[in-house]
Amino acid sequence: MNDKNQQENVEILVSMSAETWQNTSERRRLEKIIEPVPSLKLFFWSILVSLTSVINPLLTNLATNLQSQNLYAGWALTQGEVAYANIYGTSGLLYYLVSWLGNLFLGQLLFLLFQVVALTLAGIYLFQTISQITVRSGLARQITILFYLFVVTLGFGGTYSMIFAFPFIFRSLYHLVKYLQGRVRDESFIRFGMVGALAFLIEPAFSLFFYSLTTLFLLLYSIADKRKARGFYQLLAGLLGFSLVFYPLGYYTVLNGSFGVAISQATYVLEAFRLNGNYIFDHLLYYGLLFLGLGFATALMTAFAFKEEPTAARGMRFIGLLGLPISFVGVLGLPEKGAYQLLITLPFALLLLALWLDTGGDRDGHERRHRKPTKTSSWNRYLGKQLFLPLLAILYLLAYPFVNEYILSNGVSAERNLAAQHIRENSTSKDSIYAWDNTASLYKKAQRLSAVSLLSPSLYTGTEENRIFLRNALNEASPKFILVNKDVKLFSDVKKKISQDYEEVNLKLNHFKLYQIK
Repeated sequence: MNDKNQQENVEILVSMSAETWQNTSERRRLEKIIEPVPSLKLFFWSILVSLTSVINPLLTNLATNLQSQNLYAGWALTQGEVAYANIYGTSGLLYYLVSWLGNLFLGQLLFLLFQVVALTLAGIYLFQTISQITVRSGLARQITILFYLFVVTLGFGGTYSMIFAFPFIFRSLYHLVKYLQGRVRDESFIRFGMVGALAFLIEPAFSLFFYSLTTLFLLLYSIADKRKARGFYQLLAGLLGFSLVFYPLGYYTVLNGSFGVAISQATYVLEAFRLNGNYIFDHLLYYGLLFLGLGFATALMTAFAFKEEPTAARGMRFIGLLGLPISFVGVLGLPEKGAYQLLITLPFALLLLALWLDTGGDRDGHERRHRKPTKTSSWNRYLGKQLFLPLLAILYLLAYPFVNEYILSNGVSAERNLAAQHIRENSTSKDSIYAWDNTASLYKKAQRLSAVSLLSPSLYTGTEENRIFLRNALNEASPKFILVNKDVKLFSDVKKKISQDYEEVNLKLNHFKLYQIK
């Protein structure tokens, strides 16, 4: 097929309504316009991204506080600890299961392989989604590459539960696209609900928001299309699918008595959300610059320029327009800070970027039929319109962990390793410890369990309830060793307990003080 004929066929496909797509005899022929999924390339991209994981022993010291806690969780579960009861975490049960398996076999290598699989599947479903709504396989490839670049920069080091939820989120978006094109039966919403349950059991807070948003869209679409009964049937099918997966797997938390605790921890983001906090200005500056630099703001603003387009594209535009600003505001309101927080904006940002970079969307029919597509046009538009700020943002995000660890930290990791060695040599496996630190890496280094489920005072302490819990739990547990980072402010009652019940260990530490119980 020559370029002219191919473009004419693309024009026909783009202009089809859902009904036309469903009934036309040209359906199978025109579907061939979209190239097959480049699965092998996506697999190699997933490997490259995963090799930057903090699971890699060469990069472990670059782990953020959350990443260090995720690594600890998997190891602690192999030591008999119970998720949510002994390990505080906002991730879902399936995520901790994957982390546990990853530590149970082949060290942490299996965990890394799980991440490769997750990223590969996420790339496949994202490619399918973008290629269907834009009918441009080249653009779909470019957006998928952007996805991997964003994961490796915003989520540098991997292990975040959001990364493992991406396959299910993008699979759900692909299902919605096919539904809006009239290509799936109502019964398929059972599968949609099952996928949603899997996403919820990996990343509960974001999944709750995402599927609430998609449910709202489907509700409005059913009302506008005068198919209320059909929409209600689809809702019931989705709930059935969700129940089929959620209840058997979620029953684990009922058996070990941690169901209530798990719900409380999963809703931490809602309880800790504050837009009037002392950190809001700092967050607005940090996240705002990244939001602008990566092109998310441009994609959001241009998405308001509504134009004639297929139903599937309009549906994805609606989801992106609502999801991106709401998720960004959610990031601003959390006390914890880090580029990884913006991972939750990716599904919405990528949809809007695809619609923005789809240059066919802002041309008339004649130009679209006769333009010669280029592989670089979308890249040029993305980078050029943003004054190449995305490259600067990506370079900054990649360089920051290395600069922070090897230039700015001034030997902090070495001192933490020295403290861990002393603890390991002067305690037994039955002894618990606590790291009053901005990372939870001490526990694995020392091969000792944490005395408190809140592994660090620098994470998940955005609520007064959790701060009180930390004080009380630490007082009751009386760990054998407490390592105190001088840059992390001590609670007054914790400081009092240390002065009364502990003595300082004579180690040459400039950034820490190591205390042993008397």
